[in-house]
Amino acid sequence: MSKELPQPQQSEELDLGQLFKLIGNAFDRLFKFIGGIFTKIFGLFMGVLSHFFKRKIWYISVVIIGIAIGYFIDSTADKTYGANMFIETNFNSARQVYENIKEFHQLANKDKDFVELSKRLNITVEEAETLNGFYIQPDEDESLIVEKYSDFYKKLDSTSRLEMNYERFKKSLSSYDFRIHLIGVSTTNKKIYKSIEEAFVKEISRNTYLEEIVEVNLENLNRKDDALLVQIQKTDSLVKEYLSIRINESEKENLTGSGTNLYMGNTESGSLIMDESVIIEKRLDLEAQRRMINKDKVEQKNVINVIANFPTNGYDISNWYEKNKFLIPIILFVLTFSIFMIVGLGKYLDKESNK
Repeated sequence: MSKELPQPQQSEELDLGQLFKLIGNAFDRLFKFIGGIFTKIFGLFMGVLSHFFKRKIWYISVVIIGIAIGYFIDSTADKTYGANMFIETNFNSARQVYENIKEFHQLANKDKDFVELSKRLNITVEEAETLNGFYIQPDEDESLIVEKYSDFYKKLDSTSRLEMNYERFKKSLSSYDFRIHLIGVSTTNKKIYKSIEEAFVKEISRNTYLEEIVEVNLENLNRKDDALLVQIQKTDSLVKEYLSIRINESEKENLTGSGTNLYMGNTESGSLIMDESVIIEKRLDLEAQRRMINKDKVEQKNVINVIANFPTNGYDISNWYEKNKFLIPIILFVLTFSIFMIVGLGKYLDKESNK
């Protein structure tokens, strides 16, 4: 005898029908809401477009007038020029250079003390009045940062290496940790750069302590060079003496143990005269050290080294949004739009109040 399957009750069918109806209504309201948003956005867009179309003569007129006024102001106003110099700091002088640059910027941009500025830069007061500001920033070469990090990482112990990474090291660097820096000068006189360059370089590196360090360093380099020169002269004399002994030995009868022995350095007592190539290599090494000293004399003869001078003429550094031919038309356009909006809002409020 087969069992009859349980039939769903009428109340369960009603509950399911109501559930699907609620879900359908929810989706319907959602779609209508989204459609309403797009409808309002489209209506707003068309309203704005209609506004500009109806008053296009006004907007075109104010833009043309703004461009004309802007061109006139730009043609009569002083242009702002800029130029850069790259320097290399020696003997941890970056802090002093940054402080001196800040002082120059304060004189030119904030205090407007052009008399003091003219004295410091050896120019006229009229020329000093054209200077707008002085700026400095490090030349953050990524390859140099990686090299610094590699040297720093080698000095850490095992525990510190676990805590230190490249990004953390990079963030810990300050402007003073770099040797090469970019210095910029802003002015309205594009031909002033060569006039201020010599005095400017002296002023930004002016420090008694650093100047004494430079003198002592050059003196030490000269003494080291003199000592190397004496060693080279002695080496030359030794080579000549050695060759003389060689010649004398070659003239003697080749008997075992009958020659004169000359022992040098770490040569064993059982060996004959040392090979002259060792002495020649020593001389070459001394000459290489002298060449390095000559290089150091050039690189370390000043507190700072100028590795890229100011150009003869500056270049225009103003941005497009700072030019009046762009700025004034935008201002007039926004001002006109605001006036129309205020007038329209006033009419709307009057209409609503009269209802």
